[in-house]
Amino acid sequence: MEGTEKKRHIRKRTIYAVILAVMLICLVMIVFLLLFQVRRIDVKGNEYLSSQEVADWLQEDDLAQNSLYAVIKYNLTDYELMPAMEEVKVGMKNPWTLEVTVTEKRIAGYITMGDDAVYFDKDGIVLAVTTEWWDNVPRIDGLSVDQVTLYKELPVSEENRQIFSSLLEMSQSLKQSDLSPDRIVCGGDGLYLFFGNVCVSLGDSNFSDRIAQIPPILEKLGDQTGTLHLENYGESSTTVSFRRDEIPQFESQTEEQ
Repeated sequence: MEGTEKKRHIRKRTIYAVILAVMLICLVMIVFLLLFQVRRIDVKGNEYLSSQEVADWLQEDDLAQNSLYAVIKYNLTDYELMPAMEEVKVGMKNPWTLEVTVTEKRIAGYITMGDDAVYFDKDGIVLAVTTEWWDNVPRIDGLSVDQVTLYKELPVSEENRQIFSSLLEMSQSLKQSDLSPDRIVCGGDGLYLFFGNVCVSLGDSNFSDRIAQIPPILEKLGDQTGTLHLENYGESSTTVSFRRDEIPQFESQTEEQ
């Protein structure tokens, strides 16, 4: 009889312990869900992506409403970035506030279509279409485009495709030399860069070596006006010439088909 009572007592204690454990787990889950519920998203580093676009992208996954889940997902797993993003870092300021640091793709240039400026990256992907004119971004003239779609490749015509490929290749060399031309023109015989009063004729190849010559020459030219001819510069020739007061004339706006 005494043994039976002891077993009942042990059974009751076990049941109480299980109930208490379940209650504690439920309490922890409620606290977890409420405390780590995202109420605010602070976005920084973005220039042409809006903070709302970034926040909407972040929470396309419904589970990302939980800040702890969001931090784990966007730091420890693979996920798809927005087309305009190079990199994203997600952290927590506090359990209910996410801090998102965005590294956007570098803009290679822009073309004009009517009153709009169409900005694109080195791969020709359209990153922004806006009436705003951003500083330190070269205007690209001479490309024939009839329409554009955000985050899609710039639809240049077949006749411009080869020169456009050269333009994208050249943008990498400009970055390495820390050069930002005011304007780039895709001409029939190659690319032309405009730096203030100086036009640089690059030709259609060997961009890296030719662009490397530009900074020291521009420094020597000072305020002079003219055209710097680098189109023949290469391994077999070091010919460089400057023709004062000679500036080639091109259409100032991107042609539309």
